[in-house]
Amino acid sequence: MSDMGLILRLAFRNLFRNLRRTVITSGAIVAGVAVLIGGMGLVDGLDENVLRANEQAMTGHVLLRPDGYPTDGRSLPLEQAVPLPAELVSRLDSDPRIQSWTPRTWFQGRAVSGVDGMTVRAFTYDDAREAATFARERWVLKGAWPDGPGQVVVGQWLAGLLELEPGADLVLEARTRAGAINALGLRVTGIVHTGTPAADRVIWVPQQTGELLIVPEGAVSHVALRLDRRAQADAVVAALAGTGWTATTASWEARDLLALNAFRRKAISLVVLVLLLIAGTGIANTVIMAAYERIREVGTLRAMGMTTGGIRALFLVEGAVLGMSAGLVGALLGGTLVAWFSAHGIDLSGAADQVGDLAMSSTLYMRFSWGPILAALAFGVVVSVLASIYPANHAARLNPADAVRAD
Repeated sequence: MSDMGLILRLAFRNLFRNLRRTVITSGAIVAGVAVLIGGMGLVDGLDENVLRANEQAMTGHVLLRPDGYPTDGRSLPLEQAVPLPAELVSRLDSDPRIQSWTPRTWFQGRAVSGVDGMTVRAFTYDDAREAATFARERWVLKGAWPDGPGQVVVGQWLAGLLELEPGADLVLEARTRAGAINALGLRVTGIVHTGTPAADRVIWVPQQTGELLIVPEGAVSHVALRLDRRAQADAVVAALAGTGWTATTASWEARDLLALNAFRRKAISLVVLVLLLIAGTGIANTVIMAAYERIREVGTLRAMGMTTGGIRALFLVEGAVLGMSAGLVGALLGGTLVAWFSAHGIDLSGAADQVGDLAMSSTLYMRFSWGPILAALAFGVVVSVLASIYPANHAARLNPADAVRAD
């Protein structure tokens, strides 16, 4: 048997010699690797959740606003909406990367149902373009989309507050683009649940009805673009510079939430680092204890001709095997958790009231990928090997004659 074969056999035998100590020592590595994989899967899933919610219900892959229009998402000045220039329409229609686009004119108003009333956000839309740009097939619609003037669809959360059902009557008050106060009696034809709380708090007003209510005279405040691929968004934004309209990506629109997730990622990494440092201390202690317990064995191996390098390799391999075994268990636990929730999701609908107007999906899917699993596994092995260096060097420096005579 080769020296490496002997070293591997001895390393595995020695790890099972004191199984309880090995299990306790490897526990921190198991926890660290599992937390790293689960945490990264959760944060990556949150990032994807935010981007998908924007793309599928709010902004599309790219969002256009007139230059100077507020970008905070809360100020909706109708007087700053402008008609779409023919040149911009031509560029949107001719760009092969743009699958579809839809104009929206956002405004604030007051919805009154019976004796209940509240301030609401609403937008006018082109039905055909809206259906082509946003993932309506993923939404749940109770009732039907409007097919005539004087009809609207209300988001599920808002409908619940106003106790609306399909067929209910609703009065919507708003200022026109010229500043006059106007009001219309409307029929609610449908209640829509998009899965995005921000979209479930608004009123969908067809353009024909919007012309009567806010009299926009063709003015538009937002244009949402659907692209072939998300990766094309930055290039499309650059191509639309200088048109008199400011283009932003869905990731830019969700920058605050993505920055918060980046902080969460750092916090998870810190927790994992602490766990693995604890694991490293435990491994170093285990290996050095094994070295002292096996002084006679080390002396015998040296007397039989094993070099100091072989002794050092023996203890390093023991640490690596311990890290690999514990890392595999942690990877299995963390990977299984992430795979499960990447398929079944986590229902966040109960927290919709706390989410408010943020564009987040009410179902969170973790993101499964092999990269974090392999990285976490490698990290666990590296920590184990590094923690074994000092004990391995100590064992290699033992004098063979003294080791053989040890009691």
